[in-house]
Amino acid sequence: MSKTPETPRSAVPGRRPDDPAGTSPRHDPRDLLPARQVLLDAEIQDADVVDGDAVDVTDGEPAALDEHDGDLLPERVAPAGAPALASDAPPPHAPRFHFLAGALIAIGVGALLVAVGFAIGGTGSGDSSGPAWSAWHPSGSQAAQQIATHVGEQYHLGDGKQLVLAQGGAMSIAGLPLTVALRQTADQGGDIKLYDDKGVLYRLCGLGTNCAIASGKPSIQRHLLLRREALELALYSFRYLDGVKQVAVLMPPAPGKKPSQALFFRKGELSPELKKPLDATLTSDVPSVSTMTRSPDALLVDQLTLPTLFTFSLTQANQDNRAFLVLDPFTANSSGASSGSTTAPAGSSGTTTSSG
Repeated sequence: MSKTPETPRSAVPGRRPDDPAGTSPRHDPRDLLPARQVLLDAEIQDADVVDGDAVDVTDGEPAALDEHDGDLLPERVAPAGAPALASDAPPPHAPRFHFLAGALIAIGVGALLVAVGFAIGGTGSGDSSGPAWSAWHPSGSQAAQQIATHVGEQYHLGDGKQLVLAQGGAMSIAGLPLTVALRQTADQGGDIKLYDDKGVLYRLCGLGTNCAIASGKPSIQRHLLLRREALELALYSFRYLDGVKQVAVLMPPAPGKKPSQALFFRKGELSPELKKPLDATLTSDVPSVSTMTRSPDALLVDQLTLPTLFTFSLTQANQDNRAFLVLDPFTANSSGASSGSTTAPAGSSGTTTSSG
């Protein structure tokens, strides 16, 4: 009986050729794969790819490729613990942040403009913030004379005529610049103090002889009203005239006398009044001669002007280009050269004054 020839091992499917040394596997590894396999691109072998949807392959062809538009890769996700990548979409609070940033920039620009305005736009000691210091203010050139005209027109005698003519300008007389020389009493030390700051000189003239008031009679009330006018001239000057530190006001004399009284104001002495509106110091309605002592501001006017009241004289310095306005403290003995009553004005401490 003949034997059926033995089929060589190498001819059996899935069998490897004889390998006496035993170094090769008995089966081809490809034969061990299942009939359905996953089609993977080489790119999915990257370390940051995780499990995703797979695409079935049947008989060596990928199924439903059109459904995936050719993209067979699983979605990439960030590795665990890594921060998420920034999105192109703006954060939900971005509009609010932009609005606040714009508002802060606008506020900063506004503050800068205000600071620049204060630096280049102010005049005198005026402050543009808050209510206006006064309803009227000078403008342009000749500001001192504008103040003199404006204030002078507010003061009248009992017959309705203007009290005095007020003239204002630089601290000079007959073209010579004036230096104020204030002589103290012996009780004050007896020293002579010189004041050469930028100032304004006002002269009140009643249009009578030697500038005396041509009508009416000298009285306490009229003298107090004249001092009120002098105070108002000084307040306007310190408030609106750049660099002015002192104001001198020459008063009208008594009939038949020569001018001898002056009020001398220093800016620092009126600092509290310059920080508040004018009508908080002086009533907006200017009193008349007959109502002056009953005016609500009569006591304050008396307190602010009596310490500034002096007798004056003019003398030329040794140098031809300068003169002195010499001021001596006002006393009862000096009233004979002044302009009126020897009765103490209302609100004063008993000092004898003269009235214009």
